[in-house]
Amino acid sequence: MNGITKSLDEMNLQERADLMAAVADVLQATAEEAEEDGDVLAATNSLFLAGNLRGCSSDLGPHDLKAAELLLEQGITFIHLFNGRKKSHTPVH
Repeated sequence: MNGITKSLDEMNLQERADLMAAVADVLQATAEEAEEDGDVLAATNSLFLAGNLRGCSSDLGPHDLKAAELLLEQGITFIHLFNGRKKSHTPVH
């Protein structure tokens, strides 16, 4: 990382779309992992968030920033919680 961070408001349209696509890609991978674990609800929720991010990123203007910010927060929080839950269920030998 170069140490420079920007808010969504400071990003241009391409940067916003790239960020949202990256989070959506991780959500897609999380859904696949959840499905492999038999967690259908987590897989469905992850796919839902990924689809919403992808849909929102295709036409993201300044008036949509709050919605995009909320979706990003929810997506990142979901990924974090899912990964934390998986770690807490790992058997200790």
